[in-house]
Amino acid sequence: MSEHQTPGPHDPRITQRGFRPGARGVEHVLGALESAVLEILWARHPQTVVDVETALRQHREIAHTTVLTTLDRMYRKGYLTREKRGRAFVYSPRHSPEEFRHAMAQEVLGALLGQFTAPAISAFVNLVAQEPGALDQLERLIEERRRRASGGAGT
Repeated sequence: MSEHQTPGPHDPRITQRGFRPGARGVEHVLGALESAVLEILWARHPQTVVDVETALRQHREIAHTTVLTTLDRMYRKGYLTREKRGRAFVYSPRHSPEEFRHAMAQEVLGALLGQFTAPAISAFVNLVAQEPGALDQLERLIEERRRRASGGAGT
C-alpha cells in the first residue's frame, strides 16, 4: 500500500481492538507488547522470533513462548507478514510506520464522519486550527483533492 492509499477490502483493519484516546503512538490501537514488537520490526526487518525476543529482553523479562504467540497472533491479525527460512519463520511489518499511522487515522476519522459528520468536521477543524500552519496545510490538501477530483483542471 502506498503512503496515503486507502486500505482495500482484503487489508486488515488497523483498529481491530478499538481506539484508546489516552494512549501514545501505536498503543492507541495495539497493546504495549504488540506495540513494542511492531516498533522493533519497523527498526529492522525481517527478524526471527529469537531476534525479537532478544530486543524485547533489553526492556523486560519475557518468555520465549510469549514472543512466539504474540508474533503468530499479530501475523494472523494482519499486522505482520512472515516467510519460512529454513526451519524458522522470519517476520516483517505489513505496513510502514507512515502507512500504519495513516490507516489508523483514516479508520478512526472515517468512523466518526460516518456517524457524526457535522460535529466531527467542526471538531477536526477546531483542533487543526490549534496547530501553527495546520490550517494552511489542510487548505492545500483540500485544493489538491479538488483538483484530482476534477481531473487535474484548475489553478
